[in-house]
Order: sequence, then structure tokens, then C-alpha cells
Amino acid sequence: MISELRVAVGRFRSAAGLLPGLALFLIGTLSACAGVRPETAAPHREEGEAALLSRVQTVAFPILLASADRCPFDQEGTYGFLLEDGPMPDVQARSESGRGIVVSRVYVRSPAAQAGLQTGDQLIEINTQDVSTDAASAASDLVRRLTRARVQPLQLDVMRSGHRLRLWLDAVPVCQFTLSLLRTDVVNATSDGRQIVVTTGLMRFVRSDDELAWAVAHEIAHNVLGHAPDARLRAMLDTWLGATSGKAGSPSPAPRSLEVQADYVGAYLMARAGYDLEAVREFWRRLGQIHVQQGITAQEFDLSHPTMEERIEVFETTLKEIDAKRVRGESLDPLAGWH
Repeated sequence: MISELRVAVGRFRSAAGLLPGLALFLIGTLSACAGVRPETAAPHREEGEAALLSRVQTVAFPILLASADRCPFDQEGTYGFLLEDGPMPDVQARSESGRGIVVSRVYVRSPAAQAGLQTGDQLIEINTQDVSTDAASAASDLVRRLTRARVQPLQLDVMRSGHRLRLWLDAVPVCQFTLSLLRTDVVNATSDGRQIVVTTGLMRFVRSDDELAWAVAHEIAHNVLGHAPDARLRAMLDTWLGATSGKAGSPSPAPRSLEVQADYVGAYLMARAGYDLEAVREFWRRLGQIHVQQGITAQEFDLSHPTMEERIEVFETTLKEIDAKRVRGESLDPLAGWH
């Protein structure tokens, strides 16, 4: 059960209100797309969207853990595993129908993984309550209720290769953000404060989990920094001030500076989650090549985002800062000394 990773797969549609996000080579936001569709982003028909979304969830999980202390009002407890209905061939399972609850996924660096839970384990009991004949959705609801009631640790009895095992798991907080997949060849990722949207084009462009982690960490950073809610509140205040006094509100932060902030905090979150920041260089290098190949000029690039050179410069500075903190044994707090 990992309820914070609520998922959706949709066709390309208007997404007004979402931050432009990484906007890798988009002119405009998701609601007004004129994006780059590189050859490397061509659809791979053999890789289904369910597999793509599963990969997003798996890569995002350590980052959601790493950012939990920076989203105290949007946290929920999790153990890092998913359940599904499936066959239970073990003769010691008590389901007369031969079906029951199977562990379908265990996220790396999660309490479930640390406790030894494995994909394919057959769930028999939760906190001594027999769930062998229940549906996976009912078992997930039970886990969720126990977690919200702070009943810790969670006790799971599972069958594995004919042996019954008892495992104990303690919940950990994660940021409560929804992850969604958008079906389009456009290479992009975006966020709106609560949800993170990754396009299938981006999924087929990245060549490693570390590259994907960079895109996800950047969007999580937007949410952690409150960029979208702040923008909405500022727009409301400007409208109110204009209607009541005829005066304009305070100037909004430049969108380019917001992107720089998200790059900076995203790099820290990626490092805290254990991903390799060196992969970011390759990520930008390939995007730069596509830029040149397609003859996209600076004037054609989205003016709300820093140039490629600016982003690489900020990244290199941030990487040196993170490396220096590691050498000194300092905490990688992305907002320590933030100004």
C-alpha cells in the first residue's frame, strides 16, 4: 500500500494552472504546446504506459522520502509496497478460490524493503487479522486505517515458498503528491503544487533512472517551494487590489528565477535520495544537441525559463556545493541558508 502515489494516465489535454516545470524544449506550457519531438522520444510501442508509470513511481519514491521534511503539511505515512489480487498456489493459503492478495511491488529504500518483504509474497494476516480471502483493495484500506491511527509497527504475515514469515514495518512520512502520466510525444514534466505530470515523451527520452530522477526532483522542488500556490494567491491579491484600489500588487518573482530555485532544490533532493547527479550533465548535453539539430534559437525558446547555459552553470555550482558539504559531513538540507 502506498496511497500517496495516486496515478492517472490520460491523453494530451489542456492543463491550465500547471507550472511550466522543466519545459525542456516547449514553447509555452502544457496548455499551449509547440514542443520538440526528438527522434529519441518516438513512441516505443512495446513498452506500455502501465510500465512507464510504474517506473515513474519507483524513481519518485526515494525523492518523496527525501523531501518529506520540507512538506510538513502534505505528508502521509507509507511502508512502500503495493498489493494486488492474484493467484495463491501455496497449499497453506486458506483461500478456497485459490486467489488472494499478492505483493506486487516493493520500493527500494522503503520500510517494506528493509523489513524483507518481497514481490510475490502472499499476504495472510495484517496485525493478526486474517485477510487471506479479502480483496487487495480491502487490505490496503486496512493498512491505511492502521497507519492513520498510528498503530505501529505494522505486522504482516506472508507466505513465501511454502514458509510463513512474520514481518514488522514502521511507517515513514513522504510528500503527498499525485504522480500522473500524460500521453504525448512532447518531452516535458510539470507540476501544480499537488500533482506532478510526466509525459510519455520524456519517459522515452531519458536513458537512465538518474536522468528521470532529475526531472521528477525538479517538479517536486516546485511543489515543496510552493511556487504554484504562491502564484495563484498573488494573482488573487492582484485582482482584489486592482478592483478595490486601482493599484497593482507586488511584482511577481521572475519565472526564470523560479526555475533556477527548482533546479537548485531539486539537485539537493536528488542527492538526498541517493541518485547520481553526474547524470544531469548527460541529460542537458543531449537536450542541447537536439536544440542545435532542430535549429531552435534563443528567441524561440520559452522566455520564462533560463537558457541551457544558465541552467548548466547553476547545476555545476550546486554540485560543487553538495560535494563540499559531503566532504565536511554536513546535512544536505536543500533550504539551509536559503535566501
